[in-house]
Amino acid sequence: MYYLNNFFLFSIFGFFFETLIFYIFNIHKYSGFLYLWWTPFYGSGVLITILLYNYLSTKISDKKRRLITLFILNFFILSLLEFGGGLFLEKLYGYPLWDYTPLPLNVGKHISVGTSLLWSVFSVLYILFIKKHSDKIVSKIPRAITIIVTIIFILDNILTITKLISIKEMLIK
Repeated sequence: MYYLNNFFLFSIFGFFFETLIFYIFNIHKYSGFLYLWWTPFYGSGVLITILLYNYLSTKISDKKRRLITLFILNFFILSLLEFGGGLFLEKLYGYPLWDYTPLPLNVGKHISVGTSLLWSVFSVLYILFIKKHSDKIVSKIPRAITIIVTIIFILDNILTITKLISIKEMLIK
C-alpha cells in the first residue's frame, strides 16, 4: 500500500500544484487529462524516485554521491517518462496536452532540458525534505481508503478513455 498511497498522494498534489502554476502564469485552466483531480505523472515520478533511491542506497554508501547519481539518473528517466507520456496522450487525445517548443533547449514538444532539470531538482528535494513527512501521512492511510481511491482512479481512467473513443467515433461519422 505504501507505493500506491504515494502514487495517489503525489498525483493529487501534482494536480493542485500544476493547476496553481497554470493559474499564476495564465497558461491553462487546470492540470491533468482525467476527469478528477490527479496528474499521474507526479505520482509516477515520486514512485520512480523512491524506487531508484532505495536501489541506489544498496549500491552507494555515500549519501552525497547517491543524491548526485539520483539527480543524473532522474534527469534521463523522468525525461523518458514525460516524453513517452506526452506521445501516448497526444495519440490518445489527437493533440498534444503540452508543448515545450517555445522553451529553449526543447527536445520536440514533450520535453526540454529546463523542465528535465527541474524534475531532477525536485526529486532530490523530495528525498531530502519531503519524504520523511509524506511517509508519516502515507503510513496513516487506511487500507480501505487506498482500495476505494484505487477503484475511483481506475473508473476515472475507464470513463476518460470511453469518452474519448465516443468523441473520436462521432468525429469520424
